[in-house]
Amino acid sequence: MSIRLVAAFAVATLALSGCETNAQRSAKLEKAAREQRLAHPEAAQKGVAVTRENPQVKVVATYVVHDENGVAAVVALRNESSKTLHEAPIAITVNDGRGAVLYRNNAPGLDTTLVSVPLLRPHAATIWIDDQIQAAGVPAKASALVGEAAAANGALPQLSISGVHTFADPSNGLGAEGTVSNRSQIPQQKLVVYVVGRRGGHIVAAGRAVLPEVGAKQHVPFQVFFIGSPKGTQLEASAPPTTLG
Repeated sequence: MSIRLVAAFAVATLALSGCETNAQRSAKLEKAAREQRLAHPEAAQKGVAVTRENPQVKVVATYVVHDENGVAAVVALRNESSKTLHEAPIAITVNDGRGAVLYRNNAPGLDTTLVSVPLLRPHAATIWIDDQIQAAGVPAKASALVGEAAAANGALPQLSISGVHTFADPSNGLGAEGTVSNRSQIPQQKLVVYVVGRRGGHIVAAGRAVLPEVGAKQHVPFQVFFIGSPKGTQLEASAPPTTLG
């Protein structure tokens, strides 16, 4: 079973480098993860562990979608407090139909985007996705625990997503593309775009793209390839700020 790696790049980068292969993208992501581990060796040696659940964050629903491309867990969260929460640790467990554990995101060295929720706005719902799950078995359900998080003060960077639509790729099937606009003066580092497809109120397709940087006042295109079929679904996209100042 292969896991589809998704990367998105600015138009300027595409113009300079031309078409980039999945292998090149994978190498870049691995290099970035390796540099992060070298810069923070103590953090890299430990996986995420939520020992105390955050009473201010409610796990509203969890979904597991899977196909020949891999497994994705989707967690719908709600911040029930009056504070904006930043970089909340999240621990997920994926089980099969008999309850056996197939996957936990507690391995050392996982990218921060796979073990934390970038932003939880007060009294608002948030979607978080892990589409890099490797599970030997048929996944049936997922559970999640969210830990304590720091409160963010001051005005938040304003981001918006526009023009989201599906497209067909000869190699990867149906995907979604659109544009992220950073309307603030704060460049966003490792901005994650989450996209889900709902059918009959249920999430049946999910994917994400990690944008290395979205500069101040920039508009950056993204592409997401799904796990699960988005055909005939209602697409929902979000990109919570990752860099607050």
